[in-house]
Amino acid sequence: MVRILIFGASGFVGNPIAQALRRRGHTVYAVARTEEKTIELSKQEIIPILGDASQPETWVPALNLVDIVIDSSPSYGGISEGILKAIKESRRVTSAKKHDPKIGYIYVSGVWVHGDSPELVTDRVPTGIHTDRKPVGIVSWRPAFEDSVLQSKDVIDVAILRAGMVFGGSGSVFALWWAPFVEALKTNKAHEPVTIKGRAEASIALVHKDDYAEAVLNAVEKFEIVSQIHYPIFNVVSGHEVLGDINKAAANVLGITGELKHQAPAADDHFGNAISTSLLIDSARSQSYLDWQPRHTSLIKNAEIYVKAYLYSTDYYATVTKST
Repeated sequence: MVRILIFGASGFVGNPIAQALRRRGHTVYAVARTEEKTIELSKQEIIPILGDASQPETWVPALNLVDIVIDSSPSYGGISEGILKAIKESRRVTSAKKHDPKIGYIYVSGVWVHGDSPELVTDRVPTGIHTDRKPVGIVSWRPAFEDSVLQSKDVIDVAILRAGMVFGGSGSVFALWWAPFVEALKTNKAHEPVTIKGRAEASIALVHKDDYAEAVLNAVEKFEIVSQIHYPIFNVVSGHEVLGDINKAAANVLGITGELKHQAPAADDHFGNAISTSLLIDSARSQSYLDWQPRHTSLIKNAEIYVKAYLYSTDYYATVTKST
């Protein structure tokens, strides 16, 4: 069994990863910033370490307990850079002898590094600093960080898994599209026009949170092989669906009968533009090297399940019950 330390284990992406690893019998440690989160993680059989990703002194000692570190932290504000730097400067790495096994590092990245692309993109297509292809503005820093991860292979073993737009459960970023529907229900305006931020024609590269977790699980269990691949970067996308069709399906599930109006984000709306990124992604290498087979390949076909899961994650029913 593998011993893993996870950053972001309480998050929308990180928690399914932690749970998938535990179900397979691996030992999972997780850095948590609050006592409340340590309690919740303990309930899930995850061993909490009270600390902060941005304060290495709170978690670096745990590196002596684990084989692999998984970084599913928010990444912004230099958090991931700090984590990688602290690992490389730790005694676990600097004191390692020539034939000691290297500590592993898996970075949870995303396909937005490819930017908008009407053509099929593989994970071997250069991004950012190596090409004229521009990543989505909000992750413009990420290609350079991915490059620094790859350049760390002399002292640690690494792999990078780029997720598509993650769906399922509480919906994550899908809440930005579906929240106007819930508001319409709350205010009895389901028959009126609803404005949604985003480009209706955008092709959204999707992956269910549990499918992505399984890809990371497989990478952990095959890490001795995966990390030795010359270019250990993998796109993890289970399918593509058009944003307008996704939102139409969600509206049907929720009983929204008013006209849906998609509004293109303003140029300075960086996150709005990010979630409207139109991409066609090839994940053949993930399926080949990681032995990954996605099970949730369409949001639209199972919209009844996913949209209701999101609805029950909001305060809609509490609001309705209180008002009656």
